[in-house]
Amino acid sequence: MRLELDGKSFGHREILGRITLTVSRGERLAILGPSGIGKSTLLRILAGLDSRFRGQLEGGDRLALVFQEPVLLPWRDAIANITIPTGCDVDTARHWMEQVGLSGHEAKFPRQMSLGQQRRLALARAFAAGPDILLADEPFASLDEDTRARMLALTEELLTHTGAGLVIVTHDATEAEALRARSLRLSGNPAELQKD
Repeated sequence: MRLELDGKSFGHREILGRITLTVSRGERLAILGPSGIGKSTLLRILAGLDSRFRGQLEGGDRLALVFQEPVLLPWRDAIANITIPTGCDVDTARHWMEQVGLSGHEAKFPRQMSLGQQRRLALARAFAAGPDILLADEPFASLDEDTRARMLALTEELLTHTGAGLVIVTHDATEAEALRARSLRLSGNPAELQKD
């Protein structure tokens, strides 16, 4: 995946400036910066969810996205929350639920699961899609310290096991360290990437 961004604005307000970014399978990148700097906007551009920018995005990489909130289907059980969005079969969904420690929860609905379990289900769904690159938008926000540490360790293990690349946006440098990701900082007005 390669982004050659000339700029991104909302109305007359320029949010992102000139950014060149290349990410390959197996490479891990953390984009750091304070709230409101444009991290999530940059991730949405990389994900192909925002095409209203000046520049060019190239690459045929298979992507999976993990949002700040789990974004689950409340009317479907855990297995369906994996099979429906990814198109994988039930055995694959069960495999990934086992990988994230959710064996035995296959028939539960999201409302019957804790936030930590919902986050793990969202992670299982992302890996079930078989991504070349995982895009993550502050997926560990609002978790207690123990759950956050477990989720970071689990994500790092799954990335290593699958060989998937990672682009994570966060304001916490310790998350980048835990995931063994190269850090870049988004700063300025309009924001541009700097080595952290």
